[in-house]
Amino acid sequence: MTDRAPLEVLIVTGPLGAGKTTVVNRLLKAEVAAGRRVAVLINEFGAVSVDGTLVDAERPELAGVENLVNGCVCCSLRNDVVATLQAWCDQPEGQRPERVVLETTGLADPTDLLDLEQEPALVGRLRLAGLLTVISCLAPVDHLKTKPLLHRQAALASLIHLSKGDLDPSAAVAWEGELRTAFRQIPLVPTRHGEAPEGGPDPWRGDLRPLPEGWEAAGDTSFAAARSFSLHWDHPVDPAALEALLLAPPAQGELLRAKGVCVFEGWAVRNDGSDRWAFQLADGRLEISPLPLQGDGTASACVAVVIGTGLDALHWKKTLRSLERAPAGQRRKISL
Repeated sequence: MTDRAPLEVLIVTGPLGAGKTTVVNRLLKAEVAAGRRVAVLINEFGAVSVDGTLVDAERPELAGVENLVNGCVCCSLRNDVVATLQAWCDQPEGQRPERVVLETTGLADPTDLLDLEQEPALVGRLRLAGLLTVISCLAPVDHLKTKPLLHRQAALASLIHLSKGDLDPSAAVAWEGELRTAFRQIPLVPTRHGEAPEGGPDPWRGDLRPLPEGWEAAGDTSFAAARSFSLHWDHPVDPAALEALLLAPPAQGELLRAKGVCVFEGWAVRNDGSDRWAFQLADGRLEISPLPLQGDGTASACVAVVIGTGLDALHWKKTLRSLERAPAGQRRKISL
């Protein structure tokens, strides 16, 4: 037992593509501006952490950044989560984070995280400050009833952020009505670009209610059929071909999410010295944003990550590779 203040942990959850990483970056920026030492723990479904790259490039001054990949933060990687939090708790005063943002993969059920305070290695050293669920209003509103995982992520929240309402105000109204009817006791805040209006609820002052009796973590929330695969690019990518590929319905299976980092053919290096661009596909909408150099001045690796069900991985990897446009005199690699 220690007399040091417990490490405060804010869980950020929500479906794939809801805008969690944008929210996380806003939260981290606010903590750094307030003079607090803050760290981030990110889990992604798959073998490559694109979200970790986006956070690291934006916030190099963090007290710690840890990326956990290839699993679900709420089951197979729980031991890694506990070990990471314990290591941060063990750091000496002045280096130890005061707060941690824990971003789960969109395929994760956060139920199993709500007892982190009872972990033997963390008892008395950690406090769950809240559970912020981010939901995109661009998703079909009936998902609240037809997607058990989304319903669970919302039901466990101490605060809900409804994102992307500026892109479709009517959808935002519909979602707000459904959420307020289903979860009257949970504060709901519409956001723009991941930012909540001034004066709204503080996500770090959440009220994490105990789970109702009989609540089961398992059931019909399994995503066993979901698969993630990645491909590293060696050369610039054709921007128009990438857009056409990601916005067209796949010939087989369902594309749940796509994201990555690339250099676009014909696009000049920006004034910040970086030629990297981040792309995100969610809710049928492709977003492209500039990605600055990392804290050490190097550029992020170029990679594409695709998440879906029933997709032909080999076909997708070949197609992604075909988007490369090798400079004159260089050969395009064909290894997958």
